[in-house]
Amino acid sequence: MNRPRRSEHTREALIEAGIEQLSVHGYHGTGIKQILDEVGVPKGSFYNFFASKEAFVVEVIGHYNQDLLNQLSQFINGEGKNLNTVEQLRSIYRYSLKQYESHHFKRSCLVGSIASEISAESEMCRIELERSMKQWLAVFSDLFKQGQQQGLMRDDMSSRDIAGLYWSAWEGALITMKMMADTKPVEKTMELMITTLLKK
Repeated sequence: MNRPRRSEHTREALIEAGIEQLSVHGYHGTGIKQILDEVGVPKGSFYNFFASKEAFVVEVIGHYNQDLLNQLSQFINGEGKNLNTVEQLRSIYRYSLKQYESHHFKRSCLVGSIASEISAESEMCRIELERSMKQWLAVFSDLFKQGQQQGLMRDDMSSRDIAGLYWSAWEGALITMKMMADTKPVEKTMELMITTLLKK
């Protein structure tokens, strides 16, 4: 029997609240009570949907990741369809930076933040984080392969290796952004990646 729609809405609301709280406060700084208070449901409701905080965070990671992948796919196949790979990459990272700036640098990449905090403590979360990372690497690998075919990207490395390098640079730059509360260091890093290190 299907759950009532109200239950589905409550579950979604808990996940959305989890994304918000975990993005700002991290795993250890976010309590279940914070999430419940934001959604306005009793504690028992949480355990109707999730076996534990750890299981909840696994679902939050998956939801967060899929939402961003969907947004990226919509951009690549829509507004960014007629842009070359370099222009697409610039649009993607600049859009992301605007989002972080709009939250006054209190939020960052949830995948990177959670990975640095608890991936060694929680095997469940580590597996989900790895799965998320692999999905992003696959998307960017396709982008860089197109860039190579367009003659815009170096071809002495595989597109997969380039994607790994780009991902590492991005996540590292986001840490600097949070420390300095400034997007300029990230822009500089990503421009160096695109125009110098990865250029053919």
